[in-house]
Amino acid sequence: MVDLKDLSVEAKQVDRAKAVFEREGILVAKNLLPAEVVRSVADFLRDAVMEIDKTVRPYGFSLQDADAPERLTTLMENPEASISEHDRHMFLGHFPLEVRLAEPLRAIPRFLNSHPLLFDLLSTERLYAHMPPTARYVLPRCSLARVPLHQDISYNRHMGDFCVVWVPLVPIDLACGGMAAYARTHHAAELIAEHKNAADGWLAPIDSGSADGAQRVVLAPLEPGDVVIMGKRTMHESMPNSSDRMRLSCDFRFFGEQSHSTKHYLDIAANTVVAPAAAQ
Repeated sequence: MVDLKDLSVEAKQVDRAKAVFEREGILVAKNLLPAEVVRSVADFLRDAVMEIDKTVRPYGFSLQDADAPERLTTLMENPEASISEHDRHMFLGHFPLEVRLAEPLRAIPRFLNSHPLLFDLLSTERLYAHMPPTARYVLPRCSLARVPLHQDISYNRHMGDFCVVWVPLVPIDLACGGMAAYARTHHAAELIAEHKNAADGWLAPIDSGSADGAQRVVLAPLEPGDVVIMGKRTMHESMPNSSDRMRLSCDFRFFGEQSHSTKHYLDIAANTVVAPAAAQ
């Protein structure tokens, strides 16, 4: 039986971390990110939520209202509602592109570029990150923004080998939710054949029966500074937020010099976004 303790390693224990990652396909690196890095990114995203609130208000309510999750769910499920794709994307918990491309989020890959962990896990001497990263907010008592069971390879076929790094920016407990992941699924074949997005932007969920025999681990509790690292085929899903707190997180896809990407990526050491060859 695999549990969170079996997946958790102090960030300085790089050799042990690599052994856990290679065996389980999931690693929780405890106390990896400095408090000031986490705080700066979290503050930036909280400010961005206030900008999203300005978009919500013309629909007749505010994200700060006690009944905002219910109002938002009703709005999103109303077939008569006129909601632009841009707004719908934000209301489902996604920060807009300009937020995800902003310099403050680069503080996380910049720090990870100064730490040996990802270099060791990816057996690389140079680190790159897909652009843009993902950043999400989940309102209190909200299940609307839940991400279905998936493998990241299905959303990132443009990349070679990579790992997923999920960064919680608030304390994660069972109420606030977070993620559940399936240990030892990182060598599985890609399980989604049809790459057609649903109205909420997600691919059809993987049938949980595909994970029969795998160990489902709820990745909680976690503290700001902890980081979850997964293989590109590791099956995982997000959890609803049943707490009275907003959940904030961001996630990145890192790869090394022996891999590739046919879309934009960040050369972290140079702090330069590299465009696809055809666009250069």
